[in-house]
Amino acid sequence: MYGILRLSAESRTVNLEEGAWPVIVIEGQIGAGKTTMGEILERRFDIPLYRELGNPDTLNLLDRFYSDKGRWAFTMQIHFLNERFRMIKDIHSAGGGLLDRSIFGDRIFADLLHDDGDMSDEEFRSYCTLLDNMLEHAEAPALLIYLDCSVNAAVERITIRNRGLESGIPRGYLEKLNAKYLQWFEHYNYSPKVKVDTESYDINRPDTMETMLRGLEEKIEEYRKTHALQKKLF
Repeated sequence: MYGILRLSAESRTVNLEEGAWPVIVIEGQIGAGKTTMGEILERRFDIPLYRELGNPDTLNLLDRFYSDKGRWAFTMQIHFLNERFRMIKDIHSAGGGLLDRSIFGDRIFADLLHDDGDMSDEEFRSYCTLLDNMLEHAEAPALLIYLDCSVNAAVERITIRNRGLESGIPRGYLEKLNAKYLQWFEHYNYSPKVKVDTESYDINRPDTMETMLRGLEEKIEEYRKTHALQKKLF
Protein backbone atom coordinates (compact mmCIF):
# COMPACT_ATOMS: atom_id res chain seq x y z
CA MET A 1 0.00 0.00 0.00
CA TYR A 2 1.57 3.27 -1.09
CA GLY A 3 0.96 6.03 1.40
CA ILE A 4 -1.78 7.16 3.70
CA LEU A 5 -3.78 9.87 1.98
CA ARG A 6 -6.69 11.10 4.06
CA LEU A 7 -8.47 14.43 3.58
CA SER A 8 -10.03 15.59 6.82
CA ALA A 9 -13.52 17.08 6.62
CA GLU A 10 -13.39 18.53 10.13
CA SER A 11 -11.69 21.79 9.22
CA ARG A 12 -12.21 25.37 8.16
CA THR A 13 -12.76 26.12 4.47
CA VAL A 14 -10.59 28.46 2.43
CA ASN A 15 -12.00 30.15 -0.68
CA LEU A 16 -9.70 30.41 -3.70
CA GLU A 17 -9.93 32.53 -6.79
CA GLU A 18 -10.59 30.36 -9.83
CA GLY A 19 -7.29 29.20 -11.33
CA ALA A 20 -5.23 30.31 -8.33
CA TRP A 21 -2.83 27.94 -6.59
CA PRO A 22 -3.63 27.13 -2.99
CA VAL A 23 -1.23 27.68 -0.12
CA ILE A 24 0.02 24.21 0.84
CA VAL A 25 1.95 23.59 4.04
CA ILE A 26 4.27 20.59 4.42
CA GLU A 27 4.94 19.50 8.01
CA GLY A 28 6.74 16.66 9.71
CA GLN A 29 9.50 16.01 12.16
CA ILE A 30 13.22 16.61 11.52
CA GLY A 31 14.37 14.25 8.76
CA ALA A 32 10.88 13.54 7.43
CA GLY A 33 11.82 14.94 4.01
CA LYS A 34 9.84 18.20 3.91
CA THR A 35 12.17 20.07 1.56
CA THR A 36 12.57 17.01 -0.68
CA MET A 37 8.80 16.62 -0.92
CA GLY A 38 8.43 20.34 -1.55
CA GLU A 39 10.91 20.19 -4.44
CA ILE A 40 9.10 17.17 -5.92
CA LEU A 41 5.72 18.93 -5.73
CA GLU A 42 7.26 22.14 -7.07
CA ARG A 43 8.35 20.31 -10.22
CA ARG A 44 5.18 18.24 -10.48
CA PHE A 45 2.67 21.09 -10.15
CA ASP A 46 4.83 24.04 -11.26
CA ILE A 47 4.11 25.80 -7.97
CA PRO A 48 6.78 27.82 -6.09
CA LEU A 49 8.40 26.43 -2.95
CA TYR A 50 9.24 28.78 -0.07
CA ARG A 51 12.11 27.11 1.74
CA GLU A 52 12.45 27.20 5.51
CA LEU A 53 16.25 27.36 5.34
CA GLY A 54 16.41 30.14 2.77
CA ASN A 55 17.78 32.72 5.21
CA PRO A 56 21.57 32.33 5.86
CA ASP A 57 21.03 33.44 9.48
CA THR A 58 18.87 30.36 10.03
CA LEU A 59 21.67 27.86 9.43
CA ASN A 60 24.11 29.87 11.57
CA LEU A 61 21.64 30.03 14.44
CA LEU A 62 20.83 26.32 14.10
CA ASP A 63 24.50 25.40 14.54
CA ARG A 64 24.72 27.61 17.64
CA PHE A 65 21.46 26.17 18.97
CA TYR A 66 22.60 22.55 18.62
CA SER A 67 25.88 23.36 20.38
CA ASP A 68 24.21 25.17 23.32
CA LYS A 69 20.42 24.78 23.48
CA GLY A 70 20.00 26.57 26.80
CA ARG A 71 21.69 29.69 25.43
CA TRP A 72 20.09 29.79 21.98
CA ALA A 73 16.67 28.09 22.35
CA PHE A 74 14.63 31.27 22.85
CA THR A 75 16.57 33.20 20.19
CA MET A 76 16.13 30.34 17.73
CA GLN A 77 12.40 30.05 18.34
CA ILE A 78 11.82 33.78 17.94
CA HIS A 79 13.87 33.75 14.72
CA PHE A 80 11.84 30.87 13.27
CA LEU A 81 8.57 32.43 14.39
CA ASN A 82 9.44 35.71 12.67
CA GLU A 83 10.56 33.90 9.49
CA ARG A 84 7.43 31.74 9.33
CA PHE A 85 5.11 34.69 9.90
CA ARG A 86 6.86 36.58 7.09
CA MET A 87 6.66 33.57 4.79
CA ILE A 88 2.94 32.90 5.32
CA LYS A 89 2.25 36.57 4.50
CA ASP A 90 4.52 36.50 1.43
CA ILE A 91 3.05 33.31 0.02
CA HIS A 92 -0.55 34.56 0.32
CA SER A 93 0.43 37.88 -1.28
CA ALA A 94 2.13 36.03 -4.14
CA GLY A 95 -1.00 34.01 -4.91
CA GLY A 96 -0.06 30.63 -3.45
CA GLY A 97 2.74 28.12 -3.16
CA LEU A 98 4.35 25.51 -0.94
CA LEU A 99 5.85 25.96 2.53
CA ASP A 100 8.22 23.34 4.00
CA ARG A 101 7.06 24.00 7.56
CA SER A 102 4.93 26.86 8.86
CA ILE A 103 3.87 29.02 11.76
CA PHE A 104 0.95 26.67 12.49
CA GLY A 105 3.26 23.93 13.83
CA ASP A 106 5.79 26.28 15.40
CA ARG A 107 4.70 25.71 19.00
CA ILE A 108 5.74 22.03 18.87
CA PHE A 109 9.45 22.82 19.17
CA ALA A 110 9.00 25.50 21.82
CA ASP A 111 6.85 23.15 23.89
CA LEU A 112 9.54 20.47 23.75
CA LEU A 113 12.32 22.91 24.61
CA HIS A 114 10.32 24.12 27.59
CA ASP A 115 9.66 20.54 28.72
CA ASP A 116 13.41 19.83 28.56
CA GLY A 117 14.31 22.97 30.52
CA ASP A 118 15.98 24.75 27.61
CA MET A 119 13.42 27.57 27.72
CA SER A 120 12.48 29.19 31.02
CA ASP A 121 8.85 29.66 32.05
CA GLU A 122 9.14 33.38 31.31
CA GLU A 123 10.64 32.77 27.87
CA PHE A 124 7.99 30.19 27.02
CA ARG A 125 5.14 32.48 28.09
CA SER A 126 6.61 35.36 26.09
CA TYR A 127 6.97 33.12 23.04
CA CYS A 128 3.41 31.75 23.32
CA THR A 129 1.92 35.23 23.68
CA LEU A 130 3.78 36.42 20.59
CA LEU A 131 2.77 33.32 18.61
CA ASP A 132 -0.91 33.67 19.55
CA ASN A 133 -0.87 37.35 18.53
CA MET A 134 0.67 36.42 15.17
CA LEU A 135 -1.77 33.57 14.55
CA GLU A 136 -4.64 36.04 14.83
CA HIS A 137 -3.25 37.73 11.70
CA ALA A 138 -1.96 34.65 9.84
CA GLU A 139 -4.19 33.44 7.02
CA ALA A 140 -4.77 29.68 7.11
CA PRO A 141 -3.42 27.43 4.33
CA ALA A 142 -5.66 25.55 1.92
CA LEU A 143 -4.09 22.19 2.74
CA LEU A 144 -1.65 20.58 5.20
CA ILE A 145 0.50 17.69 3.98
CA TYR A 146 1.90 15.82 6.97
CA LEU A 147 4.90 13.57 6.31
CA ASP A 148 4.77 10.61 8.66
CA CYS A 149 8.23 9.26 9.42
CA SER A 150 9.53 6.75 11.97
CA VAL A 151 12.36 7.76 14.27
CA ASN A 152 14.62 5.12 12.67
CA ALA A 153 14.07 6.62 9.23
CA ALA A 154 14.58 10.16 10.55
CA VAL A 155 17.91 9.23 12.15
CA GLU A 156 19.11 7.63 8.91
CA ARG A 157 18.11 10.64 6.78
CA ILE A 158 19.68 13.14 9.18
CA THR A 159 22.93 11.19 9.07
CA ILE A 160 22.93 11.07 5.27
CA ARG A 161 22.27 14.78 4.71
CA ASN A 162 24.90 15.76 7.31
CA ARG A 163 23.83 19.32 8.12
CA GLY A 164 26.51 20.37 10.61
CA LEU A 165 25.69 19.86 14.28
CA GLU A 166 22.19 18.63 13.40
CA SER A 167 23.76 15.19 12.89
CA GLY A 168 24.33 14.93 16.63
CA ILE A 169 20.67 15.25 17.66
CA PRO A 170 19.99 12.61 20.34
CA ARG A 171 17.55 9.86 19.42
CA GLY A 172 15.55 10.59 22.58
CA TYR A 173 14.89 14.14 21.36
CA LEU A 174 13.58 12.84 18.02
CA GLU A 175 11.33 10.32 19.78
CA LYS A 176 9.75 13.05 21.91
CA LEU A 177 9.45 15.36 18.91
CA ASN A 178 7.76 12.66 16.85
CA ALA A 179 5.21 12.00 19.59
CA LYS A 180 4.40 15.72 19.83
CA TYR A 181 4.04 16.02 16.06
CA LEU A 182 1.61 13.11 15.87
CA GLN A 183 -0.47 14.60 18.66
CA TRP A 184 -0.41 18.00 16.96
CA PHE A 185 -1.54 16.50 13.64
CA GLU A 186 -4.51 14.77 15.24
CA HIS A 187 -5.75 18.08 16.68
CA TYR A 188 -4.84 20.32 13.72
CA ASN A 189 -7.97 22.02 12.34
CA TYR A 190 -6.84 25.13 10.47
CA SER A 191 -7.42 23.43 7.09
CA PRO A 192 -8.00 20.05 5.43
CA LYS A 193 -5.08 17.70 6.05
CA VAL A 194 -3.39 14.75 4.34
CA LYS A 195 -1.03 12.24 5.96
CA VAL A 196 1.65 10.67 3.75
CA ASP A 197 3.62 7.61 4.85
CA THR A 198 7.14 8.59 3.74
CA GLU A 199 8.49 5.06 4.11
CA SER A 200 6.10 3.62 1.52
CA TYR A 201 7.89 5.21 -1.44
CA ASP A 202 11.45 5.70 -2.63
CA ILE A 203 12.56 8.86 -4.46
CA ASN A 204 14.95 6.66 -6.46
CA ARG A 205 12.08 4.44 -7.64
CA PRO A 206 9.74 6.32 -10.02
CA ASP A 207 7.03 3.66 -9.76
CA THR A 208 6.50 4.17 -6.03
CA MET A 209 6.76 7.96 -6.38
CA GLU A 210 4.21 8.06 -9.20
CA THR A 211 1.65 6.09 -7.20
CA MET A 212 2.01 8.42 -4.23
CA LEU A 213 1.97 11.60 -6.35
CA ARG A 214 -1.13 10.62 -8.29
CA GLY A 215 -3.04 10.10 -5.07
CA LEU A 216 -1.83 13.41 -3.68
CA GLU A 217 -2.54 15.23 -6.94
CA GLU A 218 -6.12 13.99 -6.91
CA LYS A 219 -6.64 15.34 -3.39
CA ILE A 220 -5.14 18.74 -4.23
CA GLU A 221 -7.07 19.11 -7.47
CA GLU A 222 -10.31 17.95 -5.87
CA TYR A 223 -9.95 20.54 -3.15
CA ARG A 224 -8.91 23.27 -5.58
CA LYS A 225 -11.87 22.70 -7.91
CA THR A 226 -14.35 22.48 -5.03
CA HIS A 227 -13.33 25.85 -3.64
CA ALA A 228 -13.14 27.51 -7.04
CA LEU A 229 -16.76 26.37 -7.55
CA GLN A 230 -17.78 27.70 -4.13
CA LYS A 231 -16.29 31.05 -5.06
CA LYS A 232 -18.40 31.12 -8.24
CA LEU A 233 -21.63 30.14 -6.51
CA PHE A 234 -21.37 32.36 -3.46
